[in-house]
Order: sequence, then C-alpha cells, then structure tokens
Amino acid sequence: MDIIVGLRRVGKTVLMHHLISHLLKYVDPKEIFYFSFDLERRDLAKVIREYEEKILKDRIRDRNAYLFFDEIHKLSDWESKVKVLYDLNLKAKIILSGSASLNLMRQSGESLAGRARFHHMSPLTFREFLEFNNEKIPERDFEIHERRLAILLNRFILRGFPETLNMSEKEIKGYVRELIIERIIYRDIPENFRVEDTEVVKTLAEYIFRNPGVILNVDSLSRDLGRHKRTVRNALNYLELSFLIKRVGNLRGGFLAESRKNKKAYPLHTSLSLTKDDDRVLETLIRSETNARYYWRKGGFEVDFVLKNDKTTPIEVKNKDRIDRRDIKGLMKFLTAFGVEGGYLVTKEVDEEIVENDKKIVVTPVTKFILLFSSQLP
Repeated sequence: MDIIVGLRRVGKTVLMHHLISHLLKYVDPKEIFYFSFDLERRDLAKVIREYEEKILKDRIRDRNAYLFFDEIHKLSDWESKVKVLYDLNLKAKIILSGSASLNLMRQSGESLAGRARFHHMSPLTFREFLEFNNEKIPERDFEIHERRLAILLNRFILRGFPETLNMSEKEIKGYVRELIIERIIYRDIPENFRVEDTEVVKTLAEYIFRNPGVILNVDSLSRDLGRHKRTVRNALNYLELSFLIKRVGNLRGGFLAESRKNKKAYPLHTSLSLTKDDDRVLETLIRSETNARYYWRKGGFEVDFVLKNDKTTPIEVKNKDRIDRRDIKGLMKFLTAFGVEGGYLVTKEVDEEIVENDKKIVVTPVTKFILLFSSQLP
C-alpha cells in the first residue's frame, strides 16, 4: 500500500491521474479503479462492492487490481476500513492520498504500520520550477547563467504551486489565502482534529508567516493570546501536521539531544510567507529547499541550519553582497565544536571559499547553492 501525503494543491490528485495514465498502457482498464472522497463521501465497502459488480465482474481478491482512493482522510474511520480492505485483498495495489490526519498517522506509526509506504509531496522546488518553465539548468560555467537565474528565482518565490505558475502576484495571493490557508484553517483542521477555536490557529499561522524563523516560546504565546499552553501547543501541532509550517529544533550537545524548547518556525514554502523582509524570505527558501530539521545556537553563536544524515553539514544564510569575519564566526564555532570539516555560507551573489585552520567554508550565491550544491547535501 502506498500513501501520498502533502499540502493542499501541491498535485497529489494530478500525480494519481498520471499514475493511472501510465498503468493504462499495460493494465486492463477494468483493473484500475479511482474514487475521490472529496467529491462524494460514501461507505468504502459499498464503493468496492459496486466496483466488483458493475465494472470488474469479479472479486478484487482474485485480480491484480489497482485501487486509487483520493482524499481518503475525509472518510470516517478510514484507517480501519482500509486496513480490512488491504488484509482481505492482498493481490490488490492500494494507493491513497490525503493530508493532515494521514500525516499524523505516519508520525505516530499507528494503524497501518508495516502495511504502508508514505510518499511526501512538497511544493515546487526551484529546480522543478525551472523544469516546468523549460528553462536551462546549468551544470557548469554557472556564472554565465547567474543573472538569468536570479531573475527566475525572484519569480519563483511566490510560485510554489503548479497552478500559480502563470498567475499574477495579486492572483497568487488570493489563491494561496483562499484555497490553501483558509481552507486548511477553517475546514481541514476542524474536520481532522475536532478543533473549535480556529482563531488561535489562524493567529499563530499569520504570526509565523509574518516572522519566518521566529523562536516559539509557548509560555509567552500563551500569555499574549490568553489561551492555555496546551491549546497553543496543539494549534502549532495542527499547523505542522497540515503542512502549513515547519518547526526546526535546536541541537544541544549532539544529534541525540535535540532541545524540545526554543524551536524555530517557518512557513513550509516562501509562497506562504507574508513578510517583506528579504533576509527572512531567503532563510525560508533555504529551509524549504534543504528540508532542514535543525539549527544550532549556543553561547552567543548560531548557525541557521544543520543537515544530518551520513554526514553533518552546517548552513548559514546571509542576504548580503559582501562577507566579513563576523558572518562566519558561528559556522567556525560549529565546525570546531562538532569536528566537522566544512560548511556553506549562502549569499546573494558572493562566490568564494574561505579556508581557516583546516576548515573550509564554501561561500556561494543562492541560485548556485540550490542547483549545484544542494543535491550533494545529506
């Protein structure tokens, strides 16, 4: 079983349709079934029975059928119903799509553990944006293309959703507000999590969208909003589970000790951001492009993002035309503290390398970092 999760309007349904189109080249059309619970909320067992009787003319358990269920989270008690369907029809290939409640299940390991593979769809990356627009992506002699790519990057900042590629800025803002943010806050979150106090969710979302990279102090937010701390924590969880925001944890003493406090929060993508601060926009862009989960702050030193997999990579972001010693002190402190050989300093247009005490910092323009270096990151 495969489950596709992601933010509204990123293209989960379109991906399903592409998969179906591909399957039609090799599979009997009768063995491909698609149903959207966003259009009609019906009992799953009845839907399957009608498919068997009217289309397949056979039992699913006896066929290698492909079953696509779009927006499955809108079906009441969908987990147990899908589990029964899966266990009774082991030959069938089941593909589901959905958002917040499926993401919750993925994180908690509940219900379909061992049965499902999760696939996360994000808003467009800059590389995908260029491919959609048939723009050449350089693999070398990058400086020749840098000015053109900088212009395209500025256009991409607002256009993280495929449907917005040819929209005006005014149209995009209305699209994002009405079809994504408001539908999630006023419809999806209340339905998925039985939330009545949507205003606190909206207020926190706008606070983060206007202040990307803000450190979340639940005690302070609770006092300012006049809400219980548990209410604030829950609202932040709902926003992240719904893919509107992403929280980044502070590392304390190593990767086994991520602090639960002092997390930073960012819009999932720059197209959700409401800030006009170019520094914050660039920071949000790098978090989105790298899918960073950590930052580092200790004793007055800080690194914007830390990536960790097979290796450790610190990344600092500076929206500047010139770099001086002060801009690398956080990186140098981190490299020494964690025994790491090098890191990145992402800038507007500076392109150089700084080597000091066997530590190397690659200073690179943002477009070059995203297109050439990010694919090499952990």
